[in-house]
Amino acid sequence: MSVSDRVIAISVGAFAAVAYLVAGAGLATDYDYFGRLAAAFLAGHWWLDEAPSWLNELIACGDGRWCVVYPPLPAILSLPFVPFVPSAYAQVLASRVAGGASATPLYLALRAYGAPKAWSIAGTLLSAFGTTLFFSSVDGRAWYAAHAASIGFAASGFLVAARGGRPALAGALLGIAALGRLPVAAATPGLALLLARRAGLSYRRALGGMVLGGLPFVLVYAGYNLLRWGTPFDAGYARLIEDDVFFTQGLFSPLYLPRQLVALFLEPPDIVPATPFFLIPHYVGMSLFLTTPAFLWIFLALREVRRDAVVAATGVAALGALLPDLLHGTVGFQQFGYRFSIDAQPFLVALAISGDGLRHGAWRRWPRLLFIVAIVVSFAVNLYATIAITRFGYWD
Repeated sequence: MSVSDRVIAISVGAFAAVAYLVAGAGLATDYDYFGRLAAAFLAGHWWLDEAPSWLNELIACGDGRWCVVYPPLPAILSLPFVPFVPSAYAQVLASRVAGGASATPLYLALRAYGAPKAWSIAGTLLSAFGTTLFFSSVDGRAWYAAHAASIGFAASGFLVAARGGRPALAGALLGIAALGRLPVAAATPGLALLLARRAGLSYRRALGGMVLGGLPFVLVYAGYNLLRWGTPFDAGYARLIEDDVFFTQGLFSPLYLPRQLVALFLEPPDIVPATPFFLIPHYVGMSLFLTTPAFLWIFLALREVRRDAVVAATGVAALGALLPDLLHGTVGFQQFGYRFSIDAQPFLVALAISGDGLRHGAWRRWPRLLFIVAIVVSFAVNLYATIAITRFGYWD
């Protein structure tokens, strides 16, 4: 890695983080589960002493104790802000900084993946400003903050695997990412394929090393569950979905796949005439390919799967990270776009730029005009939605 790559990576990450902070200036969130949990951590306990009515996903976990169901990484990242600002601001600040800063490891991961500088910059900017990561990080409510907290560590795991680095380090980074978003852990088999290819290791050794690297974080999460629920298993989610009309087949089921595919591919915005923002994002979701048209190039990357093991492994990692989401009872609402895609975003971005730039194992020098237009349209869609929702409340 050249010095210029380090400079580019740090610069684009810093720029994105500052842009996210500016975009969210003056905005907090009512859904500050993680900000409150961070304050509780600083006070020496893992529970909240109160359960406001609007935080309806807190679950009783003892006499006068209420626990946050979700994994704790966003609360941990909020810790530096809690002593200085209210919890609602601490959470969104952590979300914006983490989401924007994810551009740094992603750029380096794309370079390690094999993309030239122009493509790596294009892919990194696409991730930061042309996907639902932008709105989700800026808004920073609990469900979105989890994605913002996780993506940088997932991209870092991708970086280590693409470089053929130590399997345990790649597994540890993915383990940390899973403490923000559990589905990210399912990318492990795909990243092990990539790491084995790049490091010249057997798949068994690469996968075993990644599992060992992630094991301490599995134990951390099991211990956290034991503190909250009295069992190492994740009983909180099971309690959360009791009698929920969307989870008639349990937390995960293949029967939920059709609703996920409709949200992923077909869900449109609402059209409301005689308003400045006549295209209103639908809170249930919106097709990934309307939100980020540049992701249509993922399908062109599939032509390289048979001849390029790196592309194939990246595709397996993307599918692995998405699979738990595709079998989940709800599609991620309330949201803009299809936010579950952020779990696989580092890999999806790599596939998208491969779709335009990689042919028969060789990279084009520059992106084609149509792909550049698709990236610009992706920027416009996500900027429009972020302004419309956060500043004007246009959200149907």
